[in-house]
Amino acid sequence: MFGSLLLGIATLLGLIYAFLVSNFGHWRRRGVLEPRVLPLLGSFPNIVWPRQHFTMDMRDIYMRYRNSHSYVGCFLLRAPKLLVLEPRLVYEIYVSAFSHFEDNDVSKMVDIAKDRLVARNPFVLEGDEWRRQRAVFSTLLTNGRIRTTHAIMQRVCRDLCEFISRKSEGGTELDVIDLGLRFTGESLFDCVLGIQARTFSDNPLPVVRQNQEMSAENRGLAIAGAACGLFPNLPRRLRPKIFPHSHDRFFGAMISEALRLRRSKHQERNDFINHLLALQKEHDLSEEDMASHAMTFMFDGLDTTSNSVAHCLLLLARNPDCQQRLFEELQEISSGGDLPDLDALIDLPYLSACFNESLRIYPAGGWASKTCTKAYELKGSHHSEPLKLRPGDNIMVPIYALHNDPDFYPEPDVFRPERFMDGGLKNFKQRGIFLGFGNGPRQCVGMRLGLALAKAALAAILQRFEVLVSPRTQKGTEIDPKIFVGVHRGGIWLEFNPRTI
Repeated sequence: MFGSLLLGIATLLGLIYAFLVSNFGHWRRRGVLEPRVLPLLGSFPNIVWPRQHFTMDMRDIYMRYRNSHSYVGCFLLRAPKLLVLEPRLVYEIYVSAFSHFEDNDVSKMVDIAKDRLVARNPFVLEGDEWRRQRAVFSTLLTNGRIRTTHAIMQRVCRDLCEFISRKSEGGTELDVIDLGLRFTGESLFDCVLGIQARTFSDNPLPVVRQNQEMSAENRGLAIAGAACGLFPNLPRRLRPKIFPHSHDRFFGAMISEALRLRRSKHQERNDFINHLLALQKEHDLSEEDMASHAMTFMFDGLDTTSNSVAHCLLLLARNPDCQQRLFEELQEISSGGDLPDLDALIDLPYLSACFNESLRIYPAGGWASKTCTKAYELKGSHHSEPLKLRPGDNIMVPIYALHNDPDFYPEPDVFRPERFMDGGLKNFKQRGIFLGFGNGPRQCVGMRLGLALAKAALAAILQRFEVLVSPRTQKGTEIDPKIFVGVHRGGIWLEFNPRTI
């Protein structure tokens, strides 16, 4: 009896082991080097056992093989991924050969039948559908409509600075990740929905809490990621729901209420929600479609913009000379402390350089994953024969590693905004070594709005306050291994000293 039990356990363990390693060799059989890979853990063990952020595993592989290979074969748990190491090929995949790599791999993780709030989000759609929905969504983000939000941004920035003054009185340090979420939540709710979220008041809508449930505490996202890694060919209908039900209820109710109020008041304004209502008639959009288009702003902008603002403030606080130079640039166009005109703000060269340099050090996404949609021959400089990619092959781009490669960015840990001055941004993007907002036809659809919001927040804060690093903030630029989206380890705590204007 006991022997039979042991035999059964051994057989079961053998079957599990065989399953976990069954895909290993996928790339080797196609002539591609496979670095060391472990059962269950794959090529990026810290995704399961987070001693460091798993993008650091990608960086380690990148640094080990970048001078000898243009790409290597890796495994996300047991899902085969081609990790592209040569920047020229990265640009090729994003831009010049885009028609062969149109889909984002995240689309395989999301079942839009379960997660209706992203059913029209271009980022998660495939094939011709992403084109149709991006075309619809892009009409919401004209320069004219973004300009109409500037008055709202001015109001939100005043509230933000008053909140900082109130909460930092007596030298109290502030959690800047929380501060950034309050700012982006208030801005997006008012700009997109015409609703004031009251995030700087004592009775706010639970925007920050909802965001925490979606990102830091989202079990559905973790389960979906594990399912994709362990069962890469699992039918989409069997994928778990990613958005928490509380998220659906809260944002769904807010969007429905915003649409109801605007219809009842018959207001004609050149803003996002009015244009959504016009699009509903033109494209025969359902209420679900409308909610999903509105939610695209929230889904794509809350975390990314708030974290980018927080990281830029941290780096400026650590580099007082850069902070002073930026303050002087802001004073030149608005010496009275008011938020500059939006066009002037967007075009400020040193502000842009500071923001891009912070995105380099702390990219909003440390990696990207693309899917080959049409057969393509990838011709790496380090390989004698091209690699024949097939539809369905997955490509990983190690964004964090490219952004922190000392060959491209000497002293990569040093905050040096001058890198992005005088055409630096264009040069880095064309070389495939800067992907702060992605690149090519599928770069971030909300980039212009995100830049407008982030630059407004940074300008408003730095005009009113000198920003200092709190001793509570950890040194270095290490990313927190326990948070999926890249955030400075241990949080960002800063002090704000009022300036005399």
